Amino acid sequence: MANGAMLARKTRLEVKDGENWIQVKGFKDFSGLGGGSAAVVDVSDLDSDAKEKLIGLPDEGQISISLNYIESDPGQQFLEEARLSGDLIDARIVLRNNNGFAYSAAVLTFEKSGGVDAVLAGTVGMEISGLVTKVTVTP
Repeated sequence: MANGAMLARKTRLEVKDGENWIQVKGFKDFSGLGGGSAAVVDVSDLDSDAKEKLIGLPDEGQISISLNYIESDPGQQFLEEARLSGDLIDARIVLRNNNGFAYSAAVLTFEKSGGVDAVLAGTVGMEISGLVTKVTVTP
């Protein structure tokens, strides 16, 4: 890592069940973390020479998680139950150096797919509520 870049290998997804963090097995990739945007609030008035704007609250947006579908995995079962309940869950993506990103989210979707010569796959869509925070996880 001469330039500071880090491989995604050994990154894990964890969800919090009560006081315990559960690893979600089959985790393949994620996208969208930090992809939300804040609202632009127009504060122009009749004295304005051009539009005047303020930036509203940050919106962390949505995250998409791809995984190999493992029906018996407790982490995936937890995500399935959270989708049905509509409750916010705590989740974190932990990098190989034990730093990572923690967030609360609602599980919007848990899609399954498959095909010829393919493993069963899952795609989980989450709506993030509040800020994504950087964390360090003690192994």
